[in-house]
Amino acid sequence: MIKFDVLTLFPNMFDGFLSESIIKRAIEDKLIKVDITNFRDYSDLKNNQVDDTPYGGGEGMVLMCDPIVKAIEEKKKKNSKIILMSPQGKRFDQKMAMDLSKESHLILVCGHYEGFDERIKSFIDEEISIGDYVLTGGELPSMVLIDSISRLVPGVITEGSYENDSFMDNLLDYPTYTKPREYRGMKVPDVLLSGDHKKIDEWRKEKQIESTKEKRPDLINEKIIKEVGKYSLIDDNSNNKSLVSINIEDSYNFLPNNKIKKSDLASISKVMIVEPTFIDKIARQNVEKKIAILMKQANIVLNDETDDEGAMYVLGEIDRMQGLLLTQYAKYLGMEYVSLMQIKLEALKNGINTKMMAKMNIQNFETKRGRGR
Repeated sequence: MIKFDVLTLFPNMFDGFLSESIIKRAIEDKLIKVDITNFRDYSDLKNNQVDDTPYGGGEGMVLMCDPIVKAIEEKKKKNSKIILMSPQGKRFDQKMAMDLSKESHLILVCGHYEGFDERIKSFIDEEISIGDYVLTGGELPSMVLIDSISRLVPGVITEGSYENDSFMDNLLDYPTYTKPREYRGMKVPDVLLSGDHKKIDEWRKEKQIESTKEKRPDLINEKIIKEVGKYSLIDDNSNNKSLVSINIEDSYNFLPNNKIKKSDLASISKVMIVEPTFIDKIARQNVEKKIAILMKQANIVLNDETDDEGAMYVLGEIDRMQGLLLTQYAKYLGMEYVSLMQIKLEALKNGINTKMMAKMNIQNFETKRGRGR
């Protein structure tokens, strides 16, 4: 669990944010905790004053040290990270969100008026900005941080859902579609209906590159754009760092999530594993992840009496997975394991077929009863 302590002059601004959607569920499930504190309560002055005029003159009011520092010191624990929301801070991005999601306690200090007494910065660990513009206060930026960080906490959203998010590998997200398959003449791309997961992954990577080139060319380095589906290595023995392709028979191949930190390296579009122990582990994880997705899809159609199109789609995906088990995974995992997975998939098929048969019988019965009248 990660705890957020927010220090603000306007605690009511957080009421709607904390009582809706994913953030609300994450709090109820005790995956995150958010406490809102009015640092005006820490003022010893008349009317709980927290600001004063700036030394040297100038417009506006400046937040004083004492109330904010007292609030920080009361909330601070051994493992706390204290963040000042400020337009002068480091610009917030997805990598920063990933790093902060590993913290256990974040104290977010929200400013107002003309800013903070500079000495307050002696009591904080980091200044963060959500963009190169100025807002009336730090409340909205702190909500942005809480939302972005919380969705990366395990259990807040479906595991793996954020792995293909925009900016995860310096590329924007790929386009997604849902039912119906055609809307006002616009069709879902055929590749997404093919069941060929390798081709789907390649198509998605290509679309990510296209979208990033068009919308955010500043994010992309031409050196990392290589033909999807080929595995390339940098030949360190070459003076010009030429790229070489390799191919290993009897290896287990998969498409990785690129997390290369140095932007001057080529991205990896395919990995080949030859160690049997690793092959077994990764192949099992891959199979079980795919089956878990099919089980969720099957559960949806089993609970939706009207979704015949969805039921047929899931049945087709189950058939394709059964074929993949025999043609691609059996040589790595053995027939005993594959047979167990086939039994699990067959049970899913039987459940969906039984539901569809029952629905058909009811429709036939009602049709005959209508004719009898």
